[in-house]
Amino acid sequence: MYPDVFHRMLVDQGFGPFTGVPCSFLKELIVHIERTDSAYYVATSEGEAMGIAGGLALAGKLPVVMMQNDGYGNAINPLSSLQLLYVLPALLLITWRAEPGGKRDAVQHHIMGRTLLDLLGIFDIPYQLLDDDEPAAQGQLTDAKTYLEEQKKPYALIVRRGYFKAEPSTGSKSSDVNRPLRIDFIKILAEEAAPSSIILGTTGYTGRELKQVIARSGTFYTAGSMGCIGSIGLGIATQYPERRVYILDGDGALLMKMGTLATIGLYRPRNLVHTVFDNGQYESTGGQRTASSIINIPAIAANSGYCYTTSISTLDEFREFLNKAKSTPGPMMCHIKVQSGTIPDLVRPSESPIMLRDQFMAFLTNDR
Repeated sequence: MYPDVFHRMLVDQGFGPFTGVPCSFLKELIVHIERTDSAYYVATSEGEAMGIAGGLALAGKLPVVMMQNDGYGNAINPLSSLQLLYVLPALLLITWRAEPGGKRDAVQHHIMGRTLLDLLGIFDIPYQLLDDDEPAAQGQLTDAKTYLEEQKKPYALIVRRGYFKAEPSTGSKSSDVNRPLRIDFIKILAEEAAPSSIILGTTGYTGRELKQVIARSGTFYTAGSMGCIGSIGLGIATQYPERRVYILDGDGALLMKMGTLATIGLYRPRNLVHTVFDNGQYESTGGQRTASSIINIPAIAANSGYCYTTSISTLDEFREFLNKAKSTPGPMMCHIKVQSGTIPDLVRPSESPIMLRDQFMAFLTNDR
C-alpha cells in the first residue's frame, strides 16, 4: 500500500488529526503525513499520544494514533482511564513487531509480538489485520469509523511488516552535515573512561554502536525500554557510588521520559555522567523528527538539579568534558548536537539478553 493512498482514504473517511510515536513499519506513512498534513502532532510517548487523542475526541474529531506494539504498553494507562473510562473514540494503527511465524525481529519485541492480540482482547478493543488490497482496506476503515461513531471507543488496525511502500530515501536528513557522528564521540569515551567505569547505552543505534565500539563487559546494551536508560543509570549509580556511571542517551528517548531528569536531580548521584546525543530525529525508525529543536535540554537538566550541564558539538570539547567529569561531582550532563548516520556494518549484539545481563552483573560484582 502506498502511503499517499492510505492517507487519502483516512482523510476521505473523516479520520484525523494524527498523532503517535514512530515505528519503522510506519516510517513511509509518517513521513508522508508530516510532509503533507499539518494536522500531525509528534508525541514523545504513546501515553502522551493517547492524551492528545483524548483531547481531539473531546473536540469532536476521530483521531488516529500510530504506535508499535511495544508502545501499546505505554498507552494502556490512558486507554483504560481516559478513552475507555470516558468513552472516547480513537483509531489505533499498531504495528505487529515480532509477529509469530513472521520474519525475525529484534529481541525486545518478542513478548509483545506474541501477546498483542490477547492484550487488545483484554481491553475489549476490536481489531482487524490491515489488508493490503485497497478496496478491502477501504472497507476496514469503514468498519472502524462505524464502530467509533456508534460505540465511541478505540478500534485497532494491525499493520504488518512491509505494508507501506516508498522510495528507499524516505526520511528526513540531518542538516548538521559538518558535525561528527555519534559513534565518533563514543570512540573518545572508550579511550577516556576508566576500566572500572560503567557505560550504559539507550535503545536504537546508540546502544548498538556502544557494544560495537567498546568490547568489554562493563557496558550495558538496552534493547528496548525506550526512555528508561536514565533511571537504569540512577539505580546503578546509587549502588556503586565509587564507580563512574556514563549514560549514553538520545533526544527521542530522553523526551519519552523526561521526568527522570527531576528524579536524578532529586537524588544527585555524584558519580553519574549523562550524555545526550541530539540529531533531532528518531533515526533508527526512519528519521522522523523529534521535538528537541524547541527545548534547551541542558537548561532543563540544570533546573532539575544537575550540578553541571553543557552543550557541545566538537570532539575536542567532548574530550575536555570527560576530563572535567573525572573530578567534578555529578550529576553532570553533556548535550551533543550530532549528525545523523552510523557505520554501514552496524549490527545488533549476537549475545542473548540473558547473556548480556550475566556479563554485566559479573562486571559489577567484580572487586576492582
